[in-house]
Amino acid sequence: MDEMVLLTQEWLNETYKGKSGYNSIEENGKTGWKTMYALTRALQLELGITQTSDSFGPTTLRKLKELGPISTSTNSKKNIVKIIQGALYCKGYGPGGLTGTFGQGTKEAIAEMQLHMGLSKTDGVVTPKVFKALLNMDSYILLNGASEKVRSIQQWLNNKYYNRENFYFMPCDGLYSRDTQKSLVYAIQYEEGLSDSIANGNFGPTTQRLIPVLRIGETDEKNSFIHLFQAALIFNGYNVPFDGVYSESVRSKVKAFQSFAKLQQSGTADFQTWASLLVSTGDPNRKGVACDSITQITSDRAESLKRAGYKIVGRYLTNAPGSTLNKKIQPGELETILKSGLNVFPIYQTYGGATNYFNKEQGKKDAFAAYKAAKEYGFKNNTVIYFAVDYDAYGNDLNNNIIPHFEGINEIMNGFLGSTYKIGIYAPRNVCTIVSKKGLAFASFVSGMSTGFSGNLGYPLPYNWAFDQISTITVGNGSGMIEIDNDICSGLDNGVNTINIVPSENKKFFDQIDVLYETAEKYAQMQSDLNNGVKKTQLANELVAQYLRKDDYKGWKWVPTAGQIDPIYREWAVKR
Repeated sequence: MDEMVLLTQEWLNETYKGKSGYNSIEENGKTGWKTMYALTRALQLELGITQTSDSFGPTTLRKLKELGPISTSTNSKKNIVKIIQGALYCKGYGPGGLTGTFGQGTKEAIAEMQLHMGLSKTDGVVTPKVFKALLNMDSYILLNGASEKVRSIQQWLNNKYYNRENFYFMPCDGLYSRDTQKSLVYAIQYEEGLSDSIANGNFGPTTQRLIPVLRIGETDEKNSFIHLFQAALIFNGYNVPFDGVYSESVRSKVKAFQSFAKLQQSGTADFQTWASLLVSTGDPNRKGVACDSITQITSDRAESLKRAGYKIVGRYLTNAPGSTLNKKIQPGELETILKSGLNVFPIYQTYGGATNYFNKEQGKKDAFAAYKAAKEYGFKNNTVIYFAVDYDAYGNDLNNNIIPHFEGINEIMNGFLGSTYKIGIYAPRNVCTIVSKKGLAFASFVSGMSTGFSGNLGYPLPYNWAFDQISTITVGNGSGMIEIDNDICSGLDNGVNTINIVPSENKKFFDQIDVLYETAEKYAQMQSDLNNGVKKTQLANELVAQYLRKDDYKGWKWVPTAGQIDPIYREWAVKR
């Protein structure tokens, strides 16, 4: 517990409790989002905003701009200064008390935070953007296990671009995150010459069109594109200098990344390389050799896929309970796929689209269900089954739901069932990485199309990625037309090209029918001249039916509808 954080919480409740737009908070001396939200609402009330919100939005920013900078010499409204001081304590800075006076201690605390944010101008003045940076849980100091190099880039970006209208201070904690990635795209847009009214932090068509190609020997002179490209490489885990020089060492790392992401290994910073560094789809127009689909693969569709260059197709093991969508592998479909020369990989998903689905017990159930279905379809041992996390799981969801779920899958699949099948995960990048690093998944099938997911934005490709789902397209025409998800394949898992022949549940019965028919056919051959030319096949079929009804469907009542049972054949068949 922090005494000054507790004092801040007590002051907030005492000052604003009962006022419309303020929500009282627990007084526990612990910094957290609820305290930051309370400080934000208190500020909004002081600025005359009646429709308060937890969010520090455009109205709050506009009102602060109207108020002007806050410092030792200006705008010393007592409660607003206390909000600043309380926020400083929550961020780990000491302003010298919750006094309501913007004195030297408050100025020095703000200046220290500005230094940590990377600003060259550390004047201790609270501008609207600095105030916004105060009222969140972002850290401006290096976190344990984080990268000093990443932090230095975060600071560089803050200092270089904070004067642009929509560029807000990002964390300087040494962690590549959603905010850092978005800030990087803003910086690229500014270097491309986009105005403040157009730049939006999204890697859209205009940004893509203006992205430059960078080559060995080039340096940053009139712009900072090489710095930004180097930053993107560093954020993705490639250790290059951050110096604005496209050197041989940079080119070498670019080729390594291109190899990992299955791009052409040119060593050049071309569009596809930029795209793969910045967004989870990369260039969505890339053509993969793998795909997945909810639609049955017929022979015509298989031919369409092959003509389009596909070699591997993912199909679902089961349908979702209560759903009318028939997405599972159909009888004879695997044989059709494999006969056409395509490989196949299995996906298990009944729902998986919300947090409450995932827990350890459900994971165990899913493992049993996936195992049963895979065995019934004939998938051989060591086939990878991909279990789906089909939503934007983040934060507490991972530790409380997703990881226990995959622990349950592993407990059954790798324990009780004896490691028959390998466990894969279908999920956003970060979820795949966390689950895999826990040793709970062999391979990752990345839901890369969801570019806005928290688990994709600001996270590199998982080290064990097998498939990367980047676009939905339609191939073929007529009876061969099929909608698929287009997947890039790393080569870690190429699916399977053979399956076990699965005995039918009625095999014993069908074997008996085969024997009966063979016997009936021989008998019919001997009797054909005595039966008015009745064809041998028709007679054989009738004889089999007679034999099957001999014990229960006999007697004079059955003669009008089913005919007489041939007693000679019956005895002849019984002997055989």
